[in-house]
Amino acid sequence: MQKSTEKDTLQHLIDYLQKQGYPDDSLLFNYKEGKYRADLVIVDTATLTPLQIFEVRNKLSLPDHISDKDLLKQHLSETSKSNPDIIGYLVYASKEEPFFEVIDPFTDKPVRESAFDYNNQVQKGKNAKFSLLKNNKSKAVGNLKFVTMSLIFSTIFILLLDVFNIVEITGYRLYLILIIVILVLLPYYETIKVANFELTQKDKDK
Repeated sequence: MQKSTEKDTLQHLIDYLQKQGYPDDSLLFNYKEGKYRADLVIVDTATLTPLQIFEVRNKLSLPDHISDKDLLKQHLSETSKSNPDIIGYLVYASKEEPFFEVIDPFTDKPVRESAFDYNNQVQKGKNAKFSLLKNNKSKAVGNLKFVTMSLIFSTIFILLLDVFNIVEITGYRLYLILIIVILVLLPYYETIKVANFELTQKDKDK
């Protein structure tokens, strides 16, 4: 009997996932994230958020297995920036159906079939993305509060310098202070308008 290749094992995995209801366009091959490229990545077809990573290997020796685990963990670390709940698996050839075995790189234990539920993975990905956005928003609000308080105290300090005739606030200096305040606050707002002056952030998505 001819020995199975990584390509054969990958095809067995694809066939299995499709039978489990994974859409064809949810399977992306040689998926690149940062400097890493995975054999197969499952994405949410609606948002293209990565959900699962599969690295197909031949289980040749313990050193190779350890190296494969380390590489997969690095890839997961990179991809978790877009989905903190992403899961990764090592896939090896097997003589029994479905002719492959899936191993959790963190426990070295076989993965249960319940892990291969596309709709469940999509929902987990949405929950993780919502949590990530919520955390980012909370951090942004915290940063804005700190920046705002810093500007308030700085303004009060400058006004006190003017009151005690230590530094004279001229019209030029006042405009300069206003410009600095606007530039400091701009990252937290899409548009800042003062009188007839309006400054808008460039849309990074365009």
